[in-house]
Amino acid sequence: MAELTVGHVNLARGFRGGERQTELLIACLSRLGVKQYLVCRAGSPLAEHLDGTPDLEIIELRKRIDLRFNGHKYLADKCDVIQAHEARATQWAFVHYLLYKTPYATTRRVPESVRDNVLNRAIYAKAAAVVAISSAIGEGLKAQFKREIELIPSSCAHFAVNKVKANEINSRFAHCFVIGHIGALVDRHKGQSVLIKAAEILKREIPNLKVVFLGSGIDLEKFKEQGKNLGDALVFEGFVSNVADYIKSFDVFAYPSNYEGLGSVLLDVMEQGIPVVATAVDGIPDIVKDHDSGLLIEKGDAKALADAVLKIKNDASLKEKLIQGALDMAKAHSPELMAASYLALYKKLLKH
Repeated sequence: MAELTVGHVNLARGFRGGERQTELLIACLSRLGVKQYLVCRAGSPLAEHLDGTPDLEIIELRKRIDLRFNGHKYLADKCDVIQAHEARATQWAFVHYLLYKTPYATTRRVPESVRDNVLNRAIYAKAAAVVAISSAIGEGLKAQFKREIELIPSSCAHFAVNKVKANEINSRFAHCFVIGHIGALVDRHKGQSVLIKAAEILKREIPNLKVVFLGSGIDLEKFKEQGKNLGDALVFEGFVSNVADYIKSFDVFAYPSNYEGLGSVLLDVMEQGIPVVATAVDGIPDIVKDHDSGLLIEKGDAKALADAVLKIKNDASLKEKLIQGALDMAKAHSPELMAASYLALYKKLLKH
């Protein structure tokens, strides 16, 4: 057996921020020579993204039985530690611990409290480590479970840019002032209706305004109806496989979320040197330091969002300060630093 063998579990159906962070961690640990397993759903996008990763064996579970009770015999005691990346994965890790006594760490990425029941209290009591991606999540977990919480933030993704596509996109918006947004079109979570209201205010001040939405979701038609008076100022691009091709075309990035574990997409935008405006909710203030790495506003406040965008547009020195702060923040949240933190945690667990 290698010096350290880690089994990752992520049973999510789709591929969102948590799955991106799972991918980044596994890829970085692979480069560090860590032997790894990944337990995931059959057909998972995560398995496709990680196919061919050195020293990684992917175990795809088919739903003959509840996935939480599947795959344990195959993995058995091959791993030194299990890393659970979402709620169902945490339940899987708990079952595996009961069967094989393999210690497990679980990472909590969402700000909502864990449902209070006997099972979850046992799961969090038996976990060798509980990781939070932001201070807000960590404080909630500490209060709920009265135990030590590790803080390991999410990282930026080091997205590669396709220069040909990026140039094409820049040409499309060459004579526009572009506000960008990346996220699932789910208003109760991401708050895009506030951005559309802000666009109505900004359009009077910025005639060449474009608000570019990258993402798909249940509220697309609602947003189109809300913004019909804005005409072609709103651009809905749908799901985009490589958002980095668009980011450089943004003059400002707006993120009016109603709740957010951390908002790792903010780090991806910061890494490209784009100033950000975001709501001061949950984990966002960990990375958006007001008037340093971005501007913070209260959630639901369209006028404050519009004012913040205008402040960046009209104040060149502030814009440069925010860009430098954003670059520094992204550098401090690299995948390599995240992986080093997890690796140190796993080694600490094995000493106990």
